[in-house]
Amino acid sequence: MGHNNVAGNIIEKTEKYKRLLADSNVPTEVPEPRITAFYAYMSNIDANPGKGHTLKFDVIKTNINGGYNPFSGIFTVPVDGVYVFTFNLRLYSGVYGAYEIIKNAEVEGAAVGIITGTSTQLQVTETIVFSADKGDIVYVRTHPTLTQTGGVWTNEHGRSMFAGWLIS
Repeated sequence: MGHNNVAGNIIEKTEKYKRLLADSNVPTEVPEPRITAFYAYMSNIDANPGKGHTLKFDVIKTNINGGYNPFSGIFTVPVDGVYVFTFNLRLYSGVYGAYEIIKNAEVEGAAVGIITGTSTQLQVTETIVFSADKGDIVYVRTHPTLTQTGGVWTNEHGRSMFAGWLIS
């Protein structure tokens, strides 16, 4: 008799859970993912970028939420929030270069590198934090009025890179 009672309880509980599931409200809209991050680097030297040139980082290592475009060098903000952006550019002997992080048409950050010796290299870097709205564009460019001399270098010993991530 105890065995039949256990089976009856299991069937009764199963029916109860089926009714609960059938009556529950299941959301039909999936919220946008809040994780957003990208990291890309240049695969080739940008030998003579010129004034106001958007730098393109064509090797994508991370592109969570799909905001970075390696063909244009532009990150399109997928969700509103506060972001960190950083770039790191490798310069070689005899180079002068000034670089900016742009949001839409506004300069958000700037860095400069000047190398006057021979057999000298450095990494010019800039890291900034700012609020951005969905649809804003962010990219790295050479300064629009200062002339770049020399190129932006990259290889396995020192990458020129651009990255960004959502922090809140």
